[in-house]
Amino acid sequence: MTPWKYTDDSYRDYTRTAWNESARKYTKLLRNLEPYGFDLIARVDPKVRERCLDIATGPGEPAMSLARMVGLDGKVTGIDLSEHMVELAAEAAKVRRIPNAEFRVMDAEKMDFPDETFDLAVSRFGFQIFTNPETVAQETLRVLAPKGRIGVAVWSTAEKASAIHAVVGPMLEFAEPDETGYLPTPYELGGPGEMVKLLEDAGFHETKEVRKTHTMVFKDDDDYIDVFVEGTPLGHSIREEDPPVQKKILSRTRENLRRWRTRKGIEIPCECVIVTAHK
Repeated sequence: MTPWKYTDDSYRDYTRTAWNESARKYTKLLRNLEPYGFDLIARVDPKVRERCLDIATGPGEPAMSLARMVGLDGKVTGIDLSEHMVELAAEAAKVRRIPNAEFRVMDAEKMDFPDETFDLAVSRFGFQIFTNPETVAQETLRVLAPKGRIGVAVWSTAEKASAIHAVVGPMLEFAEPDETGYLPTPYELGGPGEMVKLLEDAGFHETKEVRKTHTMVFKDDDDYIDVFVEGTPLGHSIREEDPPVQKKILSRTRENLRRWRTRKGIEIPCECVIVTAHK
């Protein structure tokens, strides 16, 4: 398995490559991610004319939803490390005729913005994949105006984020760790108070944490694997394993999905953590 956090540069390159590979298929997952974005937006309560930043915007959400809410006198900037994601976001904004949303390729750890540029910053499932999330939090604090707000959504724990653990569990069971003995998980900041502490350590205050669960729906096992595995860097990681290991991971994933089968297909719950704070 490619080193996940062995060095900053190797992880950053891995992240960019993996998301570029999966960008097009990731858009198929947006329907299942949409409710979490709505929850996040509701918590940060965007205002008309506000300047907003969407960190790790992916193919443009929740940036475009925010742009509708702040109006044409407001502006939303979405940033992402993946060039392909930014291209998809720009295309989507053009098709949806959202002129007050712009998208830029940018490393969230080194934001190319002056101090106090934004009134509001959000990130939907970005912080748990950043190389140094502490640095991103500090940078976000810097670019927020006085009394600016931040809202972050991250996946919960393995016990609660079932839709993710269905495949990540087998990866942890069968995949080879990196040179440090480390295996990645998307749950790095999902424990009670973890994201709160990270933001408070960066200098934010008035932090609040809530947990939201939604049910993700897939037509069948193949749809889950096509969308959730091939549409995210998880597929990239699995393909780096030897063929026998790949087979074991996907076989166990299908076994895990059995308990969630219904007449509608696969209906599997997934909890996220939403943390809000003020500068």
